[in-house]
Amino acid sequence: MAKPRIGFIGLGNMGGGMACRLAESGFDVAVYNRTRAKADPAAQLGASVADSPAQAASGADVVLLSLSDQDVVSGLLYGEDGVFTTFPAGGYLVDMSTVPPAFSRETAERAAERGYRALDACVYGAPFHARSGELRVMVGGEPEDFEALRDVFETLGKQATLMGGHGMGATMKLVLNMLMGVQMPALAEAVVFGERAGLDRDQILTAIAGTGYASPVMSFRCPMIAKRQFEPPAFRLKLMRKDMKLVLEQCLEMGVPMPVTDAACAMLTAAQQQGLGELDVAAIVALQERMTGMDTYPFPSESAAAAPVPVEAT
Repeated sequence: MAKPRIGFIGLGNMGGGMACRLAESGFDVAVYNRTRAKADPAAQLGASVADSPAQAASGADVVLLSLSDQDVVSGLLYGEDGVFTTFPAGGYLVDMSTVPPAFSRETAERAAERGYRALDACVYGAPFHARSGELRVMVGGEPEDFEALRDVFETLGKQATLMGGHGMGATMKLVLNMLMGVQMPALAEAVVFGERAGLDRDQILTAIAGTGYASPVMSFRCPMIAKRQFEPPAFRLKLMRKDMKLVLEQCLEMGVPMPVTDAACAMLTAAQQQGLGELDVAAIVALQERMTGMDTYPFPSESAAAAPVPVEAT
């Protein structure tokens, strides 16, 4: 198809960058976000700013959503002034949120009843990748719909892959986020263990970040732990916990034992209960310190906000 008209809903860390990327790439984009000020960067690049999801979807060929969870997605799709009140039949509905695969399949069914074509197109990368069009886009849906939107996906990402039917994009996102969720408690344990054993914390973090034992996710967060810069969050701890819970719910249904993921989710839950949920997931190190009786460092909720750090999310 010719460049489609796009309604983009949700302008957080990832959504804002993707909306800007589409606007500067010549797409006709209407954006909506509950906090209207977050639409300003896209508006400066030519996007129109909608007052509701319904207004963003009206006249659009494609609606993309990048939201925090399935409850928010449902509200903005089906609620008053939601997408389904104005979106023309024949349009493509693309949910880029991290949601349960079963929810993606249900969304596809409800969309089909209204004459829409739905895909779950989860993305992997950082906000700067979203802004520069270097994400990895993992799609679930029908092959012909994937091909119809290939130009959109390839504008957003350096790699766009059809993972299978409805729900498979969402499934792959949970696989990847599970790996991140397991690594963060492990990193916190390693740092606190090494320091209590007599090593210098800065040397521990430098060594971890510079070895093959560290993933890019760990290497990104080692400096954050060193400087204790957990705000602004690159990936909120509470959202990481939410994703791990989604993985465990899926595995319970399938009868797949996940003891490592279960333990990591328990640590993230405890950290959230200790008031760390709004901080970056790297703040889980503070829970490990507290559990160990280490009082060398101030607990994050009791300290002033740190200076900004480069933002990363998945």
